[in-house]
Amino acid sequence: MSLNAPLAVLNHAQLDGLDYAVIGLYLAAMLALGAVLSTKIRAFKDYFLAGGALTTPLLICTLVSSYYGLDVTFGTSESGFYYGVAAWFWYSLPYYFFIAFAALVIAPRLKRYGDAMTISDILEQHYGMPTRVVGAVACFVYSAPIVSMAALMTLMEFVGIPTGWGLLATIGVCAAYTTMGGLWADAISDTLQFVLMCVSLAIAIPMAVEWVGGWGFVEQMSATAGGATADHFAHHGGLSGWMLAAWALTGLTVLVEPAFYQRVFAASDAKAVQRALLTGILLWASYDWGVTLIGIIARAAVEQGMLPADLEGKSALLTICMEMLPTGLRGLMIGGILSAAMSTIDSYSLLASGNVVYDIYRPLLDPKASDRRLLVLTRLGVFSVMLAAALISLLFVRMRDTWQFMASVMTAVVLVPVLGALFGRPRRAAGLWGAVGGFVGLITFYGLLFTLGEFDLEEETHVWRVGGAELWQDFSVLLALPVSIAGFVAGNLLGKEETR
Repeated sequence: MSLNAPLAVLNHAQLDGLDYAVIGLYLAAMLALGAVLSTKIRAFKDYFLAGGALTTPLLICTLVSSYYGLDVTFGTSESGFYYGVAAWFWYSLPYYFFIAFAALVIAPRLKRYGDAMTISDILEQHYGMPTRVVGAVACFVYSAPIVSMAALMTLMEFVGIPTGWGLLATIGVCAAYTTMGGLWADAISDTLQFVLMCVSLAIAIPMAVEWVGGWGFVEQMSATAGGATADHFAHHGGLSGWMLAAWALTGLTVLVEPAFYQRVFAASDAKAVQRALLTGILLWASYDWGVTLIGIIARAAVEQGMLPADLEGKSALLTICMEMLPTGLRGLMIGGILSAAMSTIDSYSLLASGNVVYDIYRPLLDPKASDRRLLVLTRLGVFSVMLAAALISLLFVRMRDTWQFMASVMTAVVLVPVLGALFGRPRRAAGLWGAVGGFVGLITFYGLLFTLGEFDLEEETHVWRVGGAELWQDFSVLLALPVSIAGFVAGNLLGKEETR
């Protein structure tokens, strides 16, 4: 079963002409934006970093919107559907602390790197070319918009749009304006997308509460002692401490988030990034709580028999919105969901293409590559990344599993070397050993999990039972990160090269 498997059987309200008109107007506006902003592109830095001129308002919108694609919109509502408020307390809340640390501590340090454009630039400066390449591969795995592509397919199936044609049309529009305008188009389109997704959610929440029978649904769910929703309003959601820790540690990716580093290097100054991130925390917290609540409302509707008992968590938000919203507002909501997907797809496809062209191709194969060649290859890479992400998305079951795999790769491979470079003076060998160690630890864990473990049908995830212990698929970062730390320490102690 893939992320794109058929959804629960429901006679959903279909989109009509007005709904399609709203969506079409939005897509046309994105294309026009890309065409206008293409005139600002003169060099590769203009394309990839918006000329280093992003101000606080643009940074707020592009950071908030980029981070909050369909992986969050569907993934967090999915977790809210299954586990209740734990999705906010343990899946979302830890991010805000890491974001504050990134804004106040890391951002000022990054501005010291002058002409750096990516995380790999930092890795090469401290550890050399091999670490740069390993880091770039990890960044590519993380940046490829796999979850958003899967959620986009889910959206197409849900509203009855032919998946193949709908996906190609959306990717075509997204690739077109990103290819034309680069980070400028990305940042400004994110502003429109940010407003649309927030307005859509703000309209949906009160209507959903009224639809499910008012706030009394909270007491009804809490009163089912021993039932499936008994812990939905407990902060732990009935999950083990190890599972909660695994959820919380995915927030470490913020400290090596490629989009964050790109925006810092693209900002007019470090203060602009700090103001944007600290303001964004309030917006992220509100949006997270909203989609978590929608997931809980969907579960309440299932318990009351208002929705089918076999409803899947990943379709909770779409089901609620399509069941209750009238014509026009359905189009607005789908447009908001579509904008959430596109805001992530454009940002991370640009990053992933840069990982291949700027971080790997240029230093290894063409050190003297001209700006024109880098521009052409990166633009071609944007569309290729989108197609590859759509195909890779077919390999995963739950969105949560997909996201945790990508976050685990980034955390296990890149986190320790980057933080070591920013806050210490490690030996060159430390970075490579730490990155490779984390990668080996992660691959070993997944290999053992899928070989010796089994798929738990109830939880829809793999579990490896060793004696009395249960190692869940969610625990990957818990087990791989210590291996990365050990490799880093060993490289720093045993490496023969002098400190830098």
